[in-house]
Amino acid sequence: MQYRLTKEKAKLLGRTHTIDGTLWLSLSASGAEWKFTGTFCKVTFTGDAMAVDEIHSPRFAVEVDGKRIMDTTLVECNNFACGFSGAPAEHVVRVLKLSESADSTLGIVSVECDGVPEPTPAAKLAIEFVGDSITCGYGVDGTINDIYKTTNEDATKGYAYRAAQLLSADYSLVSFSGYGIISGYTETGRIRPECVVPPIYGTMGDSYGAFAGREKPSEVAWDFSKFTPDIVVINLGTNDASYCGEDPGRAREYISAYKVFLSTVRACNPQAYLVCALGTMDTRLCGAMETAAEEFKEETRDARVATVRLTLQDMERDGVVVDWHPSAVTHQKAAEEIAAFLRGLTL
Repeated sequence: MQYRLTKEKAKLLGRTHTIDGTLWLSLSASGAEWKFTGTFCKVTFTGDAMAVDEIHSPRFAVEVDGKRIMDTTLVECNNFACGFSGAPAEHVVRVLKLSESADSTLGIVSVECDGVPEPTPAAKLAIEFVGDSITCGYGVDGTINDIYKTTNEDATKGYAYRAAQLLSADYSLVSFSGYGIISGYTETGRIRPECVVPPIYGTMGDSYGAFAGREKPSEVAWDFSKFTPDIVVINLGTNDASYCGEDPGRAREYISAYKVFLSTVRACNPQAYLVCALGTMDTRLCGAMETAAEEFKEETRDARVATVRLTLQDMERDGVVVDWHPSAVTHQKAAEEIAAFLRGLTL
């Protein structure tokens, strides 16, 4: 039989949006996971108008019983199907969007299988990661000589997804390459306020593409009741550092805006522990990040806020990938580091 993926039929991973029965994905590692007892399953996908080349087309994966059976990009917006067959048994299928929100969106049109799909159990721990290209797994499958394209980005090799796996946690990634708290990445020293996370935190993302060709992710509000994290990890400041540099006045701008963003995140997640992290690619704003968190705690008397400095990448030993981003080795180390820190929290 053919099914549409709803919360009754699958565990929805990250932020998802449904239009006319199609489950749409925008953000990194968003997707769906379901189990069924049977012998075969076929999943049909669709894309948006950006699905035209390896730079913009959505990269996605299909995993069956923990093994990746498909890793590809959707290069046409027309329907595309993949499937598997096997021995009669209970199977777990997971579909993941590997590339980030910016370039394109991906729709799961339907699932066909000879057993009734149902959601896999919810994990005991839920974590939301808010970040930039590091959280997206930017360029992790490329080399220092490559340019960015969706075919070399894989969020499942990034520290956030891997940390969630280490903690056996459900997760949601809200991340955008080049974005910051007060400024996106800049090579001129001029502020780029159009590339910041706070205004789009409460949405489905920010993309050149559009769900079903008609709804921009940034125009679709996210319902925070659909995913209630125990922990929110904020890793923003690497791109702001390109604007702030060593200027104390600009660092103060970052601190002030960071506190406002913490207020927003707290309002949306009243029960979550907020963890502010920074340092994998650039350490210049680590002190400012810590100051923002401490001032926020003092001003609001909110004790459920913590900070962690992540170890700066060792480029000679562990390598770097596209645009000097962390390698898979560095991501794994960062995942272990943040997972160990989160284990130490009293939730």
